[in-house]
Amino acid sequence: MKQTALNKLETCEALVAALTTLSSNADYLNRLDQALGDGDHGSTIARGSDSAIRELQSGSFDSVNHEFETIGTAMMKSMGGASGMLFGILFRSAKKCPASETMDTPTLASFLRCGLAELKRKTQAAVGDKTMMDALVPAVAALEAQETMPLQLALKSAAAAANEGAKSTVGMLPRFGRATTLGERARAARDPGATSVALFVGSLSNAVDTLSSKAADR
Repeated sequence: MKQTALNKLETCEALVAALTTLSSNADYLNRLDQALGDGDHGSTIARGSDSAIRELQSGSFDSVNHEFETIGTAMMKSMGGASGMLFGILFRSAKKCPASETMDTPTLASFLRCGLAELKRKTQAAVGDKTMMDALVPAVAALEAQETMPLQLALKSAAAAANEGAKSTVGMLPRFGRATTLGERARAARDPGATSVALFVGSLSNAVDTLSSKAADR
């Protein structure tokens, strides 16, 4: 199977699909957050995702980096708070990578690797702390390990790693944020931030798989 490279239009379509999944899971993410925080993580993520979708659908982009940067900026402006900053940093960091008009596995891996590095400058959270890092770190590692593979295959591995990471937060004690005050009461809950990352990567994987199949049929 050849390395898959999505053009700017296809990348935008895949990103919109992934953001739509985040938005449509607002109630589920809110329920998760009720056990750990204010119960509004889903609503906040949906607000940021909807804003990013509008920007992607109305914008003109000279690179796929610009598309990711647009998502990050929209999330930062519309979400506010810690979640807005963290998800904004994750996506906006693509502007620091070499500009590309297509998205393949090395390109996506470089975007998320750079985003993860920037997040580590802002927070000391790591795997095991019951945060978005529990899904993001293994997802990035999976992409890096499969960098020579076609994008749809590498993303399947990344999605599986992110999902396992999110599931692993059940049983962890939180080390950051308001949830730290809950003690043992927080142990049984699944982290909504890690779940958001897993939902995004999983939906992006599905969208890329669909687009790749359509391209193969042409």
